[in-house]
Amino acid sequence: MDFRYRLMRFFMGRYGADETAYVLFGISAVLAISNIFLRLWYLQIIIYLIMAFAIYRMFSHNIAARTKENRVVKNFLSFLPKRYNTYKTRKADKTHIYKKCPGCKAVLRLPRRKGKHTTVCPNCHLKFSVKVYKE
Repeated sequence: MDFRYRLMRFFMGRYGADETAYVLFGISAVLAISNIFLRLWYLQIIIYLIMAFAIYRMFSHNIAARTKENRVVKNFLSFLPKRYNTYKTRKADKTHIYKKCPGCKAVLRLPRRKGKHTTVCPNCHLKFSVKVYKE
């Protein structure tokens, strides 16, 4: 019982694991798997440094700084689900194609008709041609 109490006291006030720690451990795992085939000593040192930084973050008492770091990582990675959902909905849409305007880079939703067409961007009024290969 004394060991459990001491362990609880040790972890009291520590930051613990969060999404950033999971991302860091995931990156180190991917690098470790790739290093099985590459056998690079400096890559192994990088893996150890990433893991050490993740463990340092988990045992840190500076909760405000770790929360700020975690928020930055979450904001950086927040585009992934949005991008996947956009890809999934565009793939399911069988009646339209999506093309970027070469002038303003706006994404245009155009009807899917086979052949070469000329379209006008509603934002910058640039005329450009679009080829549709299959219906």
